[in-house]
Amino acid sequence: MDKMRHAPKSLRARLRLWHAAVAIAALVLGYSAYAWADGYLLNRRLVMEPADRIPMDTALAPYAMSMGRSAFQANCASCHGADMRGSTRTGVPNLSDNIWLYDFGRVSDIERTVLYGIRAGVGKSHNVTDMPAIGRQNALSPAEIKDVIAYMHTLRKQEADPAAAERGSAIFQDKGVCYDCHSRDASGISDYGAPSLLDDDTLFGNSDEALYKSIYDGRHGKCPAWAGKLSFATIRAIAVYVHSLSQEAPASPSNQPPGAETEQTAG
Repeated sequence: MDKMRHAPKSLRARLRLWHAAVAIAALVLGYSAYAWADGYLLNRRLVMEPADRIPMDTALAPYAMSMGRSAFQANCASCHGADMRGSTRTGVPNLSDNIWLYDFGRVSDIERTVLYGIRAGVGKSHNVTDMPAIGRQNALSPAEIKDVIAYMHTLRKQEADPAAAERGSAIFQDKGVCYDCHSRDASGISDYGAPSLLDDDTLFGNSDEALYKSIYDGRHGKCPAWAGKLSFATIRAIAVYVHSLSQEAPASPSNQPPGAETEQTAG
């Protein structure tokens, strides 16, 4: 202390600055170590926790949302858009409306799709069926396809020629075998990825031209499998992020998990 007291003022100033720098460095390192440990534990919990419970976890959900938002923008927004609304030009689905082609929009459902994709060439991809080229295969004539489109308009409470719609209904339920994927009531079958025809949520648009092309040429949409390309924690975070934003919109009646209607009635 005596030596410090008798040291030149410039040296004492430098020593004080050095001590302050050491103290600041220690604080930064301590905080970094704490943040790393906290992040490590949250990341571990994100992987270990059942997927569908994460949105209810007040500590884990914000962490997953932050990670998922960044990962979505880096890997998914190029197709689905930064706003997740997709594109009818390319047939990329809207992820913000809580209407799902496959399964029911739970975190676990979305996670499976992100992991294995749709028609992605891996064993666990969604790949049960796709929209056949009914016109090109001569299963229906152009006139019959237009009748089916008229019937679809009536399903959506839109104007259509009654005679054409009646013919289209008969084709839908018989010759066209449309019911086999879209179900008898046209509400779709999520196991197949066959969409409901009762609403306006259409991958390629609702114009007669777009609908005609879908029926005539068929559709074979794909989504890449991200397993092996992104970490499992990142994939789960993307699923949590998409699930969270989609829950702000009402779900389609055809995309309700088993028992959901009973639960809502009971509530």
